[in-house]
Amino acid sequence: MLTSGEELRQAIRRRPAMYIGSTEEYGLSRLVESLLLLGIIAAREGRVREVSVSLGADGSCGISFDGWPCPLPSGASPIAEVGRWLTFVDFKIDTDAQPGMPRGVVFSVPYVDLGLINALASPLEVTAWAGGQRWCQRFREGLAESEPHAVAGSSSSESGLHISFTPDATIFKQPHRFPLEWLRKTLASFSAFHAGITWRLRDEASGLDERYHRERGLPDYCAELSESSRPIHAPWSFEGQAGTTRVRLALQWGEALGQGVKSWANLRPCTRDGTHHDGLVLGLRKALRARMKARGPGQDELSFTDAALLRHLTAVVELVVPHTVWHGPTQEELANPEAKADVSQLVSAWVEQALANHPELESRVLALSGVPRS
Repeated sequence: MLTSGEELRQAIRRRPAMYIGSTEEYGLSRLVESLLLLGIIAAREGRVREVSVSLGADGSCGISFDGWPCPLPSGASPIAEVGRWLTFVDFKIDTDAQPGMPRGVVFSVPYVDLGLINALASPLEVTAWAGGQRWCQRFREGLAESEPHAVAGSSSSESGLHISFTPDATIFKQPHRFPLEWLRKTLASFSAFHAGITWRLRDEASGLDERYHRERGLPDYCAELSESSRPIHAPWSFEGQAGTTRVRLALQWGEALGQGVKSWANLRPCTRDGTHHDGLVLGLRKALRARMKARGPGQDELSFTDAALLRHLTAVVELVVPHTVWHGPTQEELANPEAKADVSQLVSAWVEQALANHPELESRVLALSGVPRS
């Protein structure tokens, strides 16, 4: 049982793959993902508007936030506070995340993952600024090489944080490269979660310089995904809460095959669907049957199959639940039992009302979902 931050640092360095899965590309993606999650959380709480990722030709990775991404107690020094997380000060392995807070990539509390990155970096440098002052501190293998010190410089934001690290060459297989295509896809999807937040990616080795920004968030992402399906309407967007489940949804039907359902629960992608997916299908079925019933007696007797409901649909879903429950250790299939009923309740009400408000589309949506053309 690990009882101190130093014991944890040593354990991570002895068996890094036990914490991040591998010492190759997958493990490197886990390190970057830990920092990106801080940006997502900060964006959700209104503390940042831009997050930038820079990959150096020397194998380093730098991430900048144009605001303060971590919790900062009143009166606390920014550089001292981030130093606590980087060195596992007051670390408690059994600490639970606050309800609704995304779980970290490795630890329950996302900010603890900063210490994981630091332990596997050689070196890591952190720069923090606030109130017109700027500080810097350098670490190696999870240990401080210098004390926090003031430095000259200016920034476009009033406060912020920059972390630059190089994975330890004695631990990671050389030459190491951060997974560029994974980063592109991840930032593209992250830009859908919070409208107006900008994500940037630069790679010195390839010359790549990309910006990801969606002014409307999920509806924009849905429209991009469904472009090839010949959409019959602009994306419908909904947001609400049922029980303990908060849901944001954008969906669109097209004449051609849709892209199905893409979803996240507490920021983690659900690549194998789960209980919320079952709730979405059930909600769609209830909504369409209700609209058929409104057409006259006996019209709601048609059975909508899952395949027919999803064939021409593109939908993106983001869930926030107090605590995620997963099928299996890979955290790809959501198992929260309440999600099915909660999502079904919201989706059935949303879609039924949307169809009632758009009678010119209703017949086409019903036909695309399996109703025989009369």
